[in-house]
Amino acid sequence: MPAAARVGDKHVCHKSDPVAHKGGNILVPGSRTVFIGEMNAARVGDRAWCEGDAYDVIVTGEPTVLIGERPAARLGDATDGGHVTSGCTTVLIGPHPQVELLREAARSGAPFCEKVIRVRLEGRDE
Repeated sequence: MPAAARVGDKHVCHKSDPVAHKGGNILVPGSRTVFIGEMNAARVGDRAWCEGDAYDVIVTGEPTVLIGERPAARLGDATDGGHVTSGCTTVLIGPHPQVELLREAARSGAPFCEKVIRVRLEGRDE
């Protein structure tokens, strides 16, 4: 599960028009009511500063965790020119990797424990 992103956390930007962007901090306000590690939580639609006098917008987040009716932003989530590169490592947002195993087991009719054993035997880290 990825770390929760907050105002002040970093992102990178790969845009180059009209000048090369380098990325920067996620900007205020973020969520005015939810704080993560004493910083405002970041969400889809929040902006991040880019060197080159421009802004990026966070475009992906965790749809199962809403903050102020918007998906929570996390480490690795996309901006319109790059992605979030830091977050609060003590707050992880998103479904546990074994959730997909549960869904797969339900679809196939196999017991969950059978799926877990198969994944471990295959050496996958889920």
